[in-house]
Amino acid sequence: MKIDFIKIHGIGNDFIITKDQLEPGDYSRGAKSICNRRFGVGADGFMAVEKSLKADVKMVYYNNDGSLANMCGNGLRSFSKYVFDNKEVKGRRFTVETLDGIKPVEITEVDPRGRAEKIKVEMGWYQLDFLSKILEVQGETLELGSLILGVPHGVIFEKRLSEERLKSLGPAVESHPLFSEGINVNFAKVLDGENVEIITWERGCGYTLGCGTGMTAVVVLGNLLGKLSRKVKAHSPGGTLEIEILEREKRITMEGPAETICEGTYELK
Repeated sequence: MKIDFIKIHGIGNDFIITKDQLEPGDYSRGAKSICNRRFGVGADGFMAVEKSLKADVKMVYYNNDGSLANMCGNGLRSFSKYVFDNKEVKGRRFTVETLDGIKPVEITEVDPRGRAEKIKVEMGWYQLDFLSKILEVQGETLELGSLILGVPHGVIFEKRLSEERLKSLGPAVESHPLFSEGINVNFAKVLDGENVEIITWERGCGYTLGCGTGMTAVVVLGNLLGKLSRKVKAHSPGGTLEIEILEREKRITMEGPAETICEGTYELK
């Protein structure tokens, strides 16, 4: 089976996207195969474009371990670039059906050739699990807040960020008995009320250069704890996102870039 694809990244979070229709069982197998960085093309996730009866277009998303995911912020921006650039949707405002509901999208900047460069997406609203709990992990005491924003996220505020520390503690927190379905793990350092640095261990994916839902979760938890304002620039190793909490309207927006890396044909065996 041959799959025509385009690879797109959003602040270093990379995705393989196709409009080829696969059998349901082939999505998981395809994600594990094509996303493999040694034997495939390599990516954090795999997405397919499908028709929707509820929105302008439907996004089907799988992590690179083959697991189905409800939502992915950087994935949604990358997917939106794909469908806009390939004229799968009409106009710069459209809606995308996800397993986390219908997401309004706006293409806010285009290049001279009319291709999307910057995209604003609606992240929906969060479901707070808890603001603060103490976890004992690998002999360390961690203070963690938890919420669901499409997918579950844990947020740990630290004075200094360490990729090595995240890679050590991330898997243990992800699989902690407190979280029956696993959890994404975000370490964050507040720079000031409008700026925060974030590194993420993503459930089903591992360390990523940026996680849109995770960065949004950090801003929400930071705001609830009085550490951050409602309009924040969230910085990750892969780039920066602008996140705004619209409290009265019960919605959160995330704006940032998406960029095409390459395109080609992959043979799924």
